Amino acid sequence: MDSRVVKPQLPPRILVTAAFIGLFVIGFIVFAIWYSSEGITQAKKSGVVVTKEFVPSAEQQITIGGQEGVKIREKDGDYILTVNVPLSDGTKKPYTVWVAKPLYQRIQVGDAFDVGPYIVPDKK
Repeated sequence: MDSRVVKPQLPPRILVTAAFIGLFVIGFIVFAIWYSSEGITQAKKSGVVVTKEFVPSAEQQITIGGQEGVKIREKDGDYILTVNVPLSDGTKKPYTVWVAKPLYQRIQVGDAFDVGPYIVPDKK
C-alpha cells in the first residue's frame, strides 16, 4: 500500500476571488437591510387629531365567503378623523382616516394618532 497523502493546493487567485465574492454578498445584505429600514421610518406618520366627524349612513353590509358563509353586518355610518401630521420641512399635512366606532369613541380632538396603518392623504 502507498501511504502518501495528497493535499490539493488552491491557487491564491481562487481564494482572493472567493473572499471578494463573500464580502460583496455580505455587503449587499447589509445594504439591503439598511435601505429597507429607511422606508419604515418614513412610513411612521404620527400627528394630532384636529377634527372628528360622523357621517350617518345606515346600511347593511353583506359578506359572502369564508367559513362563516353569509355574514350580515349593520353599519350606522362612517367615523372619520382628520389628523395633522408634521412633515420634515416643517409644514403639516392633513390625513383623513376612517376608523371603527370603538376607536372613534376613545379618541378625542388633540390626541396623538398614528396614521401609518391608514395612509390616506386628505383630498385638497
